[in-house]
Amino acid sequence: MIKNEDAWLRALQERNNVTHSYNEKIALGIVRQAKAIFYDLFVQLKDEIDKNWL
Repeated sequence: MIKNEDAWLRALQERNNVTHSYNEKIALGIVRQAKAIFYDLFVQLKDEIDKNWL
């Protein structure tokens, strides 16, 4: 189901960084970066689930 394991592990790490960041500016920067980099991963996963799992 997941095609790019390295990218998903990086996304998970970035998510964890946001969770433990108590500086709003840093957290928002991580979120903006994640949206730019990881959005396509989520779209691909949704397409995979819709096509092959539902």
